[in-house]
Amino acid sequence: MLFEMTLMKFDVYQLLDADPILGPICFSLFIFTIVFVCMTMFITIISDNFRVVRNNLKFNHNHDQQIVRFMFNKVQRWTKIGHDDQWREYEERDQQMRDQYYDPIESFPDKIDQLLDSLNRVLEYN
Repeated sequence: MLFEMTLMKFDVYQLLDADPILGPICFSLFIFTIVFVCMTMFITIISDNFRVVRNNLKFNHNHDQQIVRFMFNKVQRWTKIGHDDQWREYEERDQQMRDQYYDPIESFPDKIDQLLDSLNRVLEYN
């Protein structure tokens, strides 16, 4: 019934029949409280998001330049226009980084063996 009251879909006569004085007073307090809380929450959400967007606009210009530069470099690579030496250096550096990548799954069986050995030593000690 309270949710219906906030939507203004309720029977007023039931409220008046319950208590002719206290019913409308409680109803008015409830509606003012709900409207106040909802409006405050709505305004807070709007103002917080407005502040976030305004802060993002300050930094957006630099980000846009990076995106345009990235897209321009990609087009150059696809069309084979530009600095081939630079792209080769990047590809070599990428390959070196991939070679240095350490895959933890490869060392998993060794780690399990170490764990089992340690557990055996603890059990033998006790």
